[in-house]
Amino acid sequence: MLRPATPDDTDALVALTAGTGFFKPLELDALREVLDDFHAANADLGHRCFVWDDGGVLHGYVYHAPAPMTDRTWYLYWIAVDAALQGKGLGGRLLAFVERDVTEQGGRLLLIETSSTAHYEPTRRFYRKYGYDQPATIPDFYADGDGMVVFSKRLARPAE
Repeated sequence: MLRPATPDDTDALVALTAGTGFFKPLELDALREVLDDFHAANADLGHRCFVWDDGGVLHGYVYHAPAPMTDRTWYLYWIAVDAALQGKGLGGRLLAFVERDVTEQGGRLLLIETSSTAHYEPTRRFYRKYGYDQPATIPDFYADGDGMVVFSKRLARPAE
């Protein structure tokens, strides 16, 4: 079942994220800070965080928020599924939930950033599978040889 994240979920979400094998220690530290800030104030600023809870066991989560200084553009900052459940559809369900939630919040465009390294090819395939365009790549963004790949999807048609 999908439910809003609580402060008590933080340790489990960081552990789940570490267990995917996709995130560096620095990124796990950043996730803890993001979740702490979410519970302290950012939820009041429109940030959204939801977890997939199966009887008290967290199997995945999403974190998305409006992009400042834009007209209804949103970012999907975090999406993760327990490594043992990857490839079984939960990631797609979580992404579909984000798209619906952003649309319900009035959003029109969803952006996602990820790494250009070979390690992240499954991640990039995942976004392409769900209809995301790749409008930009910034070489060497994260580090030499590790660029940023930006994905986007229009969720609402422009007003006529």
